[in-house]
Amino acid sequence: MTMAADHHTFEAGGMACGNALEVLLRRMREESDFPALSEAIGEINRIAASDREGVHALSNTVLKDFALTSKLLRLANVAYYNQVGGGSISTISRAVVVLGFDAVRSIALSLILFENLENKAHAQQLKEEFVKVLYAGMLARDMAARMPGCDVEEAFIGAMLHNLGRLLAMFYFPEESAAIARLAETEKLGVPLASTRVLGLSYEALGMGVARSWGFPDALVASMKALPAGRVKKPGNPGERLATLAGFANELCDVVLATPDEARGKVLAALASRYGDSVPVTVEQIGGLMERSMRDIAPFAQTVRVNLRQSAFARQASQWAGMAAAPGSPDQPARGAPAEAAAVEDVLPGASVLQAPAPALQQARPAASAPRSSEQIQAVLTLGLQDVSNSLVDDAVSINDILRMILEAMYTGMGFAHVVLCIKDARRNTMHGKFGFGDGVQALVRHFDFSLAAPPDVFLVALQNNADILISDIDDAKIAARIPAWYRSHVAAGSFVLFPLVVKGKPVGLIYADSPRAGDITIPEKELSLLKSLRNQAVLAIRQSA
Repeated sequence: MTMAADHHTFEAGGMACGNALEVLLRRMREESDFPALSEAIGEINRIAASDREGVHALSNTVLKDFALTSKLLRLANVAYYNQVGGGSISTISRAVVVLGFDAVRSIALSLILFENLENKAHAQQLKEEFVKVLYAGMLARDMAARMPGCDVEEAFIGAMLHNLGRLLAMFYFPEESAAIARLAETEKLGVPLASTRVLGLSYEALGMGVARSWGFPDALVASMKALPAGRVKKPGNPGERLATLAGFANELCDVVLATPDEARGKVLAALASRYGDSVPVTVEQIGGLMERSMRDIAPFAQTVRVNLRQSAFARQASQWAGMAAAPGSPDQPARGAPAEAAAVEDVLPGASVLQAPAPALQQARPAASAPRSSEQIQAVLTLGLQDVSNSLVDDAVSINDILRMILEAMYTGMGFAHVVLCIKDARRNTMHGKFGFGDGVQALVRHFDFSLAAPPDVFLVALQNNADILISDIDDAKIAARIPAWYRSHVAAGSFVLFPLVVKGKPVGLIYADSPRAGDITIPEKELSLLKSLRNQAVLAIRQSA
């Protein structure tokens, strides 16, 4: 069906809801960014719902998108400062440890949604709508913290998605959205009826259908439904609490722009009365709630380059909150994202034993450029070292969390294709893969399962001699015979590097990192020294846990 035919069907308005949703989803799929949006959000929801996956799977999913990673880390650091008053987070693995799985998930979902819905043709209108969406999420999150048994991150996501259908329609169907607005105004129709006439289903039904297709849980999808008129009854279960918070937060946002100053007190009183049985907030408290939420969205807005002082909604909401102005400064430059990973092309022949002097540590985050300089790579590795050092003195952080941070720092710092941790199985006298980072790494990890009693190949030589070894080309005549058959059959990256983990003279593990093409890996002295320091932190963590 063509887009023109789809548009005619919407205007006719006689299509069943399910069919209209299919037409809309098909048109969205024709847009290049919607499949990426759906895949990213669906993957995070699948991880959240899985009993077998968690911190590592979430970290690896986020790391696939370098821009998402850098923005999430900036927001995580803001949240961390607010929470404990100092320190820094430079790996997604540590962000999950410090902030919690659910907090990182909610930050990632909000960033993914915003980044995929940005569009130059009507960017300002979408940014304005997204400020409202994010602000509603922050309001609900703050309210949830006051309500026993309410999940603050679910409240944030529920309120943020409450008007998902309208947001998606504005982006993918701008002409239809404009027609809905005109119809609602000229014929004095409610938006639900107007959107049904134009699209064949309401904004609400569209949003709920898409959210369901993205794998959001039923309670969260149900919270997207508008609450009935009149006083809202006291919620009796978590699903009802979620729906109540989403409704309250979004209704407050809706009245902010629609209410003249002289009617503000009357409107707030009516809202407080409607939710008096269900939401623990008074008219007097709403101002403080709005101020905290506005300050909470400020770092997010800066991260995604939205100027709150240019937002009509943010200015009005700040005024309602008793603030002199919306947070931020028109002249404040947006901070650059970390640089993209760069391939290294110098060749080291055969197997090289890697040695380095003491590291010269750098403190600054890398700025956006490609390829990265040696100093920028050192900065990423150094920040990873700081993450690990902070975690080693924290008794609440597990050995697996620390090892994940170490691997993530190596992966993001050096731009390896894969990094895999192997751990010794003493009972079988084998080394087997535990986890890693990189595309398809879960399948790759399973192939790392080799005997420590086999004839000495390059892996065993590294372990037995506690030697850090770089293989620049697995087909180099000088080393080809030492590449084991299991590696050639199942992995066969063109170049790789090995960092043994040895405790009291005995190998207990191995860190493997690779690049697909021969000659892609070179490691200058300072970077090598930092990699060795990360490896030594892994050894220390293992010794502490023994």
